[in-house]
Amino acid sequence: MIAKVIDKKLPDGRRVRGSDPVGLALYLFGPGKHNEHTDPHVVAADVTLGVLDGHRYTVRRDIIDLGHDLDAPHKLFGAEFPGGHIWHLVLSNGKDDRLLADEEWAEISRSVVHRLGFTESSGKAACRWVAARHGLSIEGNDHIHIAVNLIREDGTKASIWNDRPKLQKFAAEMEHQYGLSVIEGRSGAGLPGVTRAEKEIAARKGQPETPRERLARVVRAAAVASASEAEFVRRLRGSGVLARARYSEGGRTEVGGYSVALRPAAGEDPLWFGGGKLAPDLTLPRLRTHWKQDEEARREAVEEWVGGAPGRTGREARVLRAEAWTEAEKQIHGVLARLAEVDVDDWETWAGVAREAAGIYAALSARLEGRYPGPLARAAEALSRSAQSRHGQPRARRSGVASPLRGVQMIAIQARPMGRNREGEAMLIRSMLRIVGILHDAHAARGETTHSTRLAALAQGELATLHRSLIGGGLPQSANVEQPTIGQAKKRVERQSENRLDHGRDEREI
Repeated sequence: MIAKVIDKKLPDGRRVRGSDPVGLALYLFGPGKHNEHTDPHVVAADVTLGVLDGHRYTVRRDIIDLGHDLDAPHKLFGAEFPGGHIWHLVLSNGKDDRLLADEEWAEISRSVVHRLGFTESSGKAACRWVAARHGLSIEGNDHIHIAVNLIREDGTKASIWNDRPKLQKFAAEMEHQYGLSVIEGRSGAGLPGVTRAEKEIAARKGQPETPRERLARVVRAAAVASASEAEFVRRLRGSGVLARARYSEGGRTEVGGYSVALRPAAGEDPLWFGGGKLAPDLTLPRLRTHWKQDEEARREAVEEWVGGAPGRTGREARVLRAEAWTEAEKQIHGVLARLAEVDVDDWETWAGVAREAAGIYAALSARLEGRYPGPLARAAEALSRSAQSRHGQPRARRSGVASPLRGVQMIAIQARPMGRNREGEAMLIRSMLRIVGILHDAHAARGETTHSTRLAALAQGELATLHRSLIGGGLPQSANVEQPTIGQAKKRVERQSENRLDHGRDEREI
């Protein structure tokens, strides 16, 4: 469940809310901006408003009266709330979640206004509020809107201090209580969400994805393939994106961050995104933990950010022989063998493998899908989510288990084709499916159903279909890599869990 307070943050940090309850009521119980409100109705309301749950308005005048009734304490006492007195909340579920009944949404809306202290249970006068439901959103999400007058019945002002953290905790509780999908970003492990406005702009321009999504994949591919920051800069610019440094105070001798943008159309300005706006692990400080960081490497990196030496190239300019695809298969096989001995609770190692695997899929997507993202791009995004650190967990760093995958990523970018029918790419996709499979099993063993379900759907669906289309029945199976399936590591994961239980049991007996 996503809980979003509708307001606007000003440059000085202040937040501005609405002050027009009548206009908000006309929106909530009207047809919507694009006639998207298919069934606007009340799911719950403050008892003072005298509106029954489930009420549907058929007369515009009645909606206007509701707005005036909601606003009555503000009008009566003339009290003003800094930044606007109408607090507007949207609670939405994922499009794959079950549809909640009106009675369930009523329970949720009453719970949230109680939790935030808008009812008499707070020991203060109540606030007037109403919760509206009007059908699925354009994206297919079930949701409700809650409008609250922050001027209480006695003219005092309600507190909304720390409302967002309180709402995040509340939403997490509702996910478990009502059996909804869990939002991993709430634990600090999510990726920045793409806004509706970004999606609409991309759709108007006929673009298959937003600039943020494409840039995240390009940056991840460049970062994972690179052995140094200077190489990362060259790979970024060689991929066709714009890249600029954010320098620390005092000149151009120290780089503290970076921004990237797609090349704009004629007459348009570039839209820049800092690394942290793409993913938490794509900030420059986080990327540097995976690269060589001696004095010479730092100097060379600054030179590349400033402009680079003319004609300077590195590993990124090498063209690898077609035989490299077979080497990639061997490297992945070795990683799988080492992962067989890794405990499922060694999150740092699993996150490192997910990070490197995401980079490989990002590279394959650039090679095979280009500007039209498909299953390879979606695999890169899903594995990127698996790589994000959660609150209280160590961040993924350079891992001895995952390090061979960095060479595989370079092969995915720079190897010559093998044969006539993408044989090398098909071999790599088949081997990488086993990486997805074992990551799925680790997530499942830790009870991380959102991640495991996402990876299972990819491996058993789109990626398997893509692999079959590439081999076309003509690619022989490798002697040392079995057919990829979800669940290959299940017994091993279960055995690791049993061993931990047995070990704990032995200690207690001793």
